[in-house]
Amino acid sequence: MKRKELENWLNDYLNVNAVSDYLPNGLQVEGKEEIEKIITAVSINLDVVHEAVRENADAVIVHHGMFWKSEDRTVRGYRRARMDELLRNNINLFAFHLPLDTHPEISHNRIILEHIGTDHITGIQENGKEFEFGLKGMFLAPLGFKELVNRINESLHTEARYFHYGKEQIGSIFVVSGAGRNLIEKIPALEVDAFLTGDAAESTQYIAKEEHINYIYAGHYNTEKPGIIELGRLITEKFNLNVQFFDCGNLL
Repeated sequence: MKRKELENWLNDYLNVNAVSDYLPNGLQVEGKEEIEKIITAVSINLDVVHEAVRENADAVIVHHGMFWKSEDRTVRGYRRARMDELLRNNINLFAFHLPLDTHPEISHNRIILEHIGTDHITGIQENGKEFEFGLKGMFLAPLGFKELVNRINESLHTEARYFHYGKEQIGSIFVVSGAGRNLIEKIPALEVDAFLTGDAAESTQYIAKEEHINYIYAGHYNTEKPGIIELGRLITEKFNLNVQFFDCGNLL
């Protein structure tokens, strides 16, 4: 298919224009016009670009792209190496950050909650406003804490770490993929039995213990694989393109 056709569909489906973000969403590096094969990944890096070259891919689609507002805007060092490989091989680079985090159908949070078997998924209200990030899942039949961790590990193919200071029986869980550690102080007011995110800070264990929170962290990378994998599956289904997910195996 034509690059522009794919670009338009991605921007429309992910509602890019409605999201204010920390990086430019959509096409970040322009490559060839005809697209037949795509590599997806969580984050752009040189290994991903090399995989795209090896696989003769026409485009790369990632969750974490280039040109973050907080970063150096010069194209030097590792940025130059990535850019050089993309341009020399005429490979398109697309990136979708918050549009994928908050998407109503394929956000990482929704897919995680579906995969671990929650029976009802909803947003959470605080002071009359819905949280921008995160979703709450409820189990009609509560399950033990260890069973919940096992389901998370099986779903994300990981070994989640945790601070088990809350209830033993889990009827509800709040999920924020990626860097959700700074939300820990909000968790007691949300009245959930467990909190799943990607990372933890040095102070997390103390707060979890003192506030009696079941805090599970399964890795920023691992908790943000589900959405980008599902996006690739949808592209294959809709456009009959060859889409392959490249798993870098990031431990963080």
